[in-house]
Amino acid sequence: MLGECVDQAASRKYKLRMLAVSLIYIALVYVSVHALQKQPSAPWKYVIAVLPMLPVLLIPIFFVQLLRSLDELQRKIQLEALGFAFAASALLTLTYGFLENAGLPDVNWVWVWPIMAGFWVLGLFAARWRYR
Repeated sequence: MLGECVDQAASRKYKLRMLAVSLIYIALVYVSVHALQKQPSAPWKYVIAVLPMLPVLLIPIFFVQLLRSLDELQRKIQLEALGFAFAASALLTLTYGFLENAGLPDVNWVWVWPIMAGFWVLGLFAARWRYR
């Protein structure tokens, strides 16, 4: 979604970094899941459970660096998309949280980020359409 609005070097650097983080994340998920299955009551289980999040901590840094390489219009588009994603995600997750109090099944928190990402993509389409 960002490759066409940044210079080629910044886009390539971002994509390579995200690929590296993704591969490390996948490897650590595999290690974490198998370690927890083998020893579910180990005293270190919480550390192992969040181990895959270590490489993910780099993603905000990489994204901000990419945003800095955007021109003013593209930054505005990203800000509007992120603002929409933040507000829409808050509305959806809060609403569902209250509905859980009424008996709907609990939803795993792991779904919050994909919801935010989906709303970000919708916000990007809307902002890009607005500024075309």
